[in-house]
Amino acid sequence: MENTNALTPALQPAKSKPDLSREQLLNPLPRISWTSVVWFFVVVAIYIWGLQGTRVNLPELIEGVPNIINFIIRLFPPEYTMKESHLALLSIDLVVSLPEIIGAIFETVQMAIIGTTRAIFASVPFGLLAARNTSPHPYIYQTVRMVMNVIRAVPEIIFALIFVSAVGLGPFGGVLALAVGSIGFLGKLYAEAIEALDPQQVLAVRATGAGRLHVFLYGVLPQVLPLMASYSIYLFESNIRHATILGLVGAGGVGFIISKYIALFQFRKLMGALILIVLTVTVIDRLSDRLRKRFT
Repeated sequence: MENTNALTPALQPAKSKPDLSREQLLNPLPRISWTSVVWFFVVVAIYIWGLQGTRVNLPELIEGVPNIINFIIRLFPPEYTMKESHLALLSIDLVVSLPEIIGAIFETVQMAIIGTTRAIFASVPFGLLAARNTSPHPYIYQTVRMVMNVIRAVPEIIFALIFVSAVGLGPFGGVLALAVGSIGFLGKLYAEAIEALDPQQVLAVRATGAGRLHVFLYGVLPQVLPLMASYSIYLFESNIRHATILGLVGAGGVGFIISKYIALFQFRKLMGALILIVLTVTVIDRLSDRLRKRFT
């Protein structure tokens, strides 16, 4: 007598979705499809194309290692050019001797502070107009996005050249370059943060009959403020590094001192400047990390 409990394959019950999911999780190898294979070869082809364009040559790097070691040896020991500075403290004029790079570093930090704050105020309307859920019209959305793309495509040093030719040498041109050059980056981040907010809270504020300003203040801003604050602090850290480069074209900051050391082959003074710059960036990174934790 045949076993009636044995079902033919055609009569066996189909596997449920949890069973299929369990089998997929237990399978150590991912499922390979034609699409994934095509994308794999596309990525490999792009990488090979990049290697050919950049002329990556490992033997050439190995041959240049002695030159790298020789350059590093020439950087030590660090040296500093001392300069007398006047400090006013409680109506007392103190004269202290400090490395000349200190004043340039302070100027760089000042440029980053003013340039970042101006970029923040300018980027808020750009972010609102470049977000799909807050932009008043698709044409405005596309236009603002295009403007931000153009700004992001132009390096800050080009903006520095433009503003230095307009306002002359000094940190003011660097501040304008940082402020304008940061709008494209920060405005895009603000727009993405606004697009990711919960629409129910916005609809609840609108249901009370609030206007656009009140909807932004009570429905949009509380949701995006932590992300906007985090992005702004990150931009300030980036502008510290950008401001060190703008001095190469006369836009103030520590870049001018560094370019002077390089032009005169004063590598030990260059190393001294780099040490102080690294210490400054480290301190600012620690402080900004604490600020970021307060907002998030």
